Amino acid sequence: MSEPQIRKVRPDELEEVWRVHVASSNDGLVRRGGPARRPADAPVASDARAALASDPDGYFCAVEEGQIRGMVSALVRGRVWYLSMFFVLPGDQGRGLGRALLEPALAYGEARGVEIRCTLATLDPRAQARYVIAGMPPRWPIYRLDGDAAAVTRLKARAGLDPREQELPCDPGAAEKLTAEVFGHGRGDDLAHFRGDGGAAVAIERGGELAAFAYRRGQRIGPAAGRDETTFIQVVAAAAAAGASGGESVTMRVPGACTSLLEALVSCGFRIGGAPSLFMASRLFGRPELYLPSGPILY
Repeated sequence: MSEPQIRKVRPDELEEVWRVHVASSNDGLVRRGGPARRPADAPVASDARAALASDPDGYFCAVEEGQIRGMVSALVRGRVWYLSMFFVLPGDQGRGLGRALLEPALAYGEARGVEIRCTLATLDPRAQARYVIAGMPPRWPIYRLDGDAAAVTRLKARAGLDPREQELPCDPGAAEKLTAEVFGHGRGDDLAHFRGDGGAAVAIERGGELAAFAYRRGQRIGPAAGRDETTFIQVVAAAAAAGASGGESVTMRVPGACTSLLEALVSCGFRIGGAPSLFMASRLFGRPELYLPSGPILY
């Protein structure tokens, strides 16, 4: 077998790269006793396309005998480097492909002058060990929370609204400013992607100022951010209620750092689905208790 070639992913290779992600993800789920989540021919997620468009110099693949056998995607948002995706085909794991892929992804962040590294890791101890060695110790779990219409109704009733507050459509510029305050850096291009991907945002205004916002795309809630825990819960409830207007369930990824939101969701009947992932970071940044990620690919 020839030596693997590590190189940047070309746009016309994204479907093949995505199949590596699906095969590796499903294999991990099955090995942990769960069902495979996606069909082998699942279409490429729009967030993966956005990641390649925003950070083409952080997207690498391992090619051997004409086949893509592994992939990695690293994103830079201001001073933050985020390992978005990192997968090797099940039959090629344990051969050093992961280490070979991670090196240029880390170098991409160093070349961009990042100060913080972070990622969402599965519970695979091999992956966690690799991230610890890369300077990203574990910080807190990330839970997937699913709520049916009844749970959403209870959350909406529990959250309430102060008479001085009102729900409004979200101004993109105000959302970007609040994201910069809570996340630690503005993410205008990501927010524009969410809007272009069928997303709509709800905002809570207090005293003429944006107090919180939340995006929803179909059944998914996030990203969301708030100036305090009360309005943060309120805006997540508002987005969930809008997303569940047809009686469908909604889902979101909730960091363990968001203790008040997590407690409110579980108390109202939201279910924790599957094994949690783990947020790992070189150091803490922003206001993590007031930020709900969009999902694992763009965070």
